Amino acid sequence: MTKRVILLEEGTAEMKGLMGSKGADLAELILAGWSVPAGFAVTTECCREFCTRLGHLTGEGEEEIVNAIRHLEQQTGKFFGHSENPLLLAVRTDQDQDRTSSASTQSLLNVGLNDVTVEGLARQTGDRLYALQCYLDYLKEYGQLVYAIPSEFFTEISSHVKGQDEAELELTITELKYLIEAKGRNPFPQDVQIQFKEAIRAVHHSQRIKASRSQDEIMRKPYYISSEQSAPVLIQTMMHGTCGNLSGTGTIYTRNLLTGKRGVTGQYVPTGNASQTDHGLERLRNDEPELYARLLEIGSQLETRKGEVQEITFLIESGVLYVAQTQPARLSSTATLRSNVDFVHEGLITKEDALLRIQPAHITEVLKHYTDSRKEESIGNLPTQIQPVTNAECPASKNNLGSPSSSDLQLLLEWADEVKELTILANADRPQDAMTARKLGAEGIGLCRTENMLLSPARLPFVQKMILADSESERRRGLERLLPMQQSDFEQIFEAMDGYPVTIRLLDLPLHELLPDQGVLEKRREWLQAEEQQESKDHQNELEELERVIRRVSELHESNPTPGQQACRLSTVFPEIVDMQLEAIFRAAVKGIRQGWWVRPEIMIPQIGHVHELQEMRDLVDHVADQVLGEEKRHCHYKVGAMIEAPRAALTATHIARQADFFSFGADELTEKTFGYSRQEAEKRFLQRDKDSRKVTNNPFHVLDTEGVGQLVEMAVVQGRIRKPYLKTGICGENIVDLESITFCHRIGLDYVSCLPEQIPYARISAAQAAIKGQREGAIRQNADISTIA
Repeated sequence: MTKRVILLEEGTAEMKGLMGSKGADLAELILAGWSVPAGFAVTTECCREFCTRLGHLTGEGEEEIVNAIRHLEQQTGKFFGHSENPLLLAVRTDQDQDRTSSASTQSLLNVGLNDVTVEGLARQTGDRLYALQCYLDYLKEYGQLVYAIPSEFFTEISSHVKGQDEAELELTITELKYLIEAKGRNPFPQDVQIQFKEAIRAVHHSQRIKASRSQDEIMRKPYYISSEQSAPVLIQTMMHGTCGNLSGTGTIYTRNLLTGKRGVTGQYVPTGNASQTDHGLERLRNDEPELYARLLEIGSQLETRKGEVQEITFLIESGVLYVAQTQPARLSSTATLRSNVDFVHEGLITKEDALLRIQPAHITEVLKHYTDSRKEESIGNLPTQIQPVTNAECPASKNNLGSPSSSDLQLLLEWADEVKELTILANADRPQDAMTARKLGAEGIGLCRTENMLLSPARLPFVQKMILADSESERRRGLERLLPMQQSDFEQIFEAMDGYPVTIRLLDLPLHELLPDQGVLEKRREWLQAEEQQESKDHQNELEELERVIRRVSELHESNPTPGQQACRLSTVFPEIVDMQLEAIFRAAVKGIRQGWWVRPEIMIPQIGHVHELQEMRDLVDHVADQVLGEEKRHCHYKVGAMIEAPRAALTATHIARQADFFSFGADELTEKTFGYSRQEAEKRFLQRDKDSRKVTNNPFHVLDTEGVGQLVEMAVVQGRIRKPYLKTGICGENIVDLESITFCHRIGLDYVSCLPEQIPYARISAAQAAIKGQREGAIRQNADISTIA
């Protein structure tokens, strides 16, 4: 027989599937001997009957709920809908709140209040003002949740209410009822049974709307939760904490919400003393140490069992402590990091559990705090804030910023490094990027984009002069100016990455981006031709040179520049550029070796489409290395690899692997070519529109497209390792550091991912999470196989 309703005293910790986590927690507290307001859980299946049958239950469901309410009446001596001694109910979702969202858990309190029962509540509490205020609050909550009336309408009416005058409260209550009837197209129901059914339906439905009630946002995937994911509804008797002198209500948190420091915080409001909110908990500790000690004991027990910071709503009625609700507390990022590390040290959770709880926002927020606190310092000082600490120092001691969060963070990153299998490298275009990346935990450089070095304002004129030269000798003179600049860059990067690999991508730009703007040149020519001083020698020389440059630009112009002369194909037109870059790399390597650094250059050939292109480039690399390295070649174990950015390269990976020491997949470029559109135009014109209409789940430039692009990557990895079993493989891009993408990279056996320096900390965490989940899923499958065999 299907259970639709479960009384709290009948529940157990193992019944979370039926009762929900909060209901099961309260049931466990009852079994442990703690006082809990009487209540019951309405299972998800029963809640669905409310929603699918327009508020009508089957006979069995109706009978079970009626019996449950009667049971509450027997336990409390109060009666639902009674004019003299009314039973009021709290109706809450049992779904854990989203701690990354600002939306609060949806609930309705004081269900059963109407024009008659409010007078009964006034007699029960001896405070008619309080009863009227409860009724006013209930009308606001009911109108917003049941009728979806925006809160601003209620605020406009009730904002002037001070709560000190009965006549004023009565008038406002009447106005709110008129508002509900006008906006909700139905009067507020005085029938408490209708209120109760609508409350269950509305609370259950609210679980499907995480952050907004607008119709447009309700249907978007980030906010929508299917009915299979929804949770039961928890019903409890309302206890107002207003009986006797030793009464009140409050909420405590087992650790500080902002810092995560151990110790109870919160508030307690004694009966009739709303002004005591700030110091009420301290007063309770001083005046009633036994009750306060019981609160601490409850918090300690719940933390021990859950391994999470707890939020405990409680009330005291005539000297008796009741636990109304428990749930995980919503913490700041700093508090999340610190509390999880503390829980590991206290033996409540494992390191793996702590790592799985970390989200991108936690690390981003903490690092942003560090950056903001050092705005006047260079980013090179950032790593002083996350220097390694010993277990003894963390989390109790403070770092030199006066905050413990950087030491938690560091310890969590160290734990991540212990379990992750993917190596985390950095994209770096400047020596400063490499220094920052290393100090943030990068294990090398996975992508050094040399074109960004050459296109700086100080260097671009030399590049253009070299490109536009009419002869090889003129081009080489221009390159002689660029060579020491490039060499200096590489020397600094090798020094920053001493002992770690540095993957340097040779020039990867289409030719048209290296040329001056032809329109600007032609305007300059028109101006010179119009000048009167045509006989001036300098004037005439400039005009002649300008004519030559325009002619040369026209010769090099491409009608369709995107797939034209770029990357490895550009070197066939201007081989001197690649010669210069390779010479700069190996000269820097020689200097580094002689200064005692362990130099590990990995030279990456971009835009490979055919194995012959890689073979030609590899021969050139080896030739320049022989010339420049000389005797130091035995100390410089360089590698040559292919950047897989074209679908054909992925499809012919078996052949390309013959000439490659490693594969590096360019996620952004491969995504563009696989989808067939440019990132800039796609994001500007139609990707956002597709997202709004739910045509595309994720922007493939933000999250790796594992179904299409990912399949090309996996195929290439498999094929490449057929040819070379120990072929090193990795991926570069901004869209590969989310957990889903990194989990995919882990699953297909990539060796590394390379990301922006600021993404490194979370990439390390994500890689650990992927490894932990993979191990646990493997263990589950293995156990299932054993059970099947048995």
